[in-house]
Amino acid sequence: MFEDISVVVQGPVQALKDRKQDDGITQTCLKSVRRHLPGATIILSTWHGQDLNGLDYDELVLCDDPGQNIRQYNSKGEPHYFNNNRQIVSTTEGLKKVKTKYAIKLRSDNYLTSNAFVDFQKYFKGYSDKYKFLNERVVVCDVFTRKIAKGLHVAFHISDFFYFGLTEDLLSLWDLPLEVDFVPTDRVPIDNCAPYHLVDCTQLFVLKFLDKVGFNINLRHLHDLSGDKLKISEEFIANNLIILNENELGLGLSSKFKGKAKVNSFKGKCAHYQYYEWQRLYKKYVNHNHVIDAKLSRKIRVALTRFILIYPRSIETIFNIYRKKLTR
Repeated sequence: MFEDISVVVQGPVQALKDRKQDDGITQTCLKSVRRHLPGATIILSTWHGQDLNGLDYDELVLCDDPGQNIRQYNSKGEPHYFNNNRQIVSTTEGLKKVKTKYAIKLRSDNYLTSNAFVDFQKYFKGYSDKYKFLNERVVVCDVFTRKIAKGLHVAFHISDFFYFGLTEDLLSLWDLPLEVDFVPTDRVPIDNCAPYHLVDCTQLFVLKFLDKVGFNINLRHLHDLSGDKLKISEEFIANNLIILNENELGLGLSSKFKGKAKVNSFKGKCAHYQYYEWQRLYKKYVNHNHVIDAKLSRKIRVALTRFILIYPRSIETIFNIYRKKLTR
């Protein structure tokens, strides 16, 4: 039924010393693909030395672990480690093995709860002339696809949890140069963005992709909206992506993103792009006749939560930036 889709399950299948993971979560992930995408090909892209017993996949890709990368140091001179290169390598090497027209990039610690994303990807056909870099839209998850971070608006902040679209488009998005470790100096001891907040990892992936296709965006820090950056980000999102929440999409998350996790609270979710807000961008930049599908009560609740609980955080953020400027 879904023979034209391959699912690249990427990442570790057990916890690493620097990365906790739910017991059996990769097994749950693989079983969910069999259940919700019968006929799809499963490509497991992981690291050498992982225990693969009991895992159900069609093709295995064992990658050389590039290790963690360093993007920042704290005031004590201690490095902050990230898994950006690991995600690039395991995703890209898996996608290179795909032979089907469509592909999914799925983290090994997440799982499917439905196949609703397939119909969503086919539904929106219109495009505008500007900032279209893919052949078709790619479905992404709203978790960490932020509209707001630390009380302020952000650009190009796209979740890395889930991608579904044409295989060639996913390869274009993820076949990226690896991140080079930041080397501190006396003049720049923390990171390249200080005293502002560091560009987020999710922004980093998008910027690398845009640079690869010849459209360079110099995002100086997390909240850099200078010039037309926010407008370009919105048009990029409208023309290349579809943003859905985990229920609309059909995605299950690992336990660290559930329960009392900040990202799982209504306040946390309100900082993300909502599906109706993506539709608003689609209507604004692509199809002016599109009718937005969303309940008024939902819009009001999100707006009030942002006004009362999220935007006030901007005062603290701005204060901290100026305090850092004064103490440099």
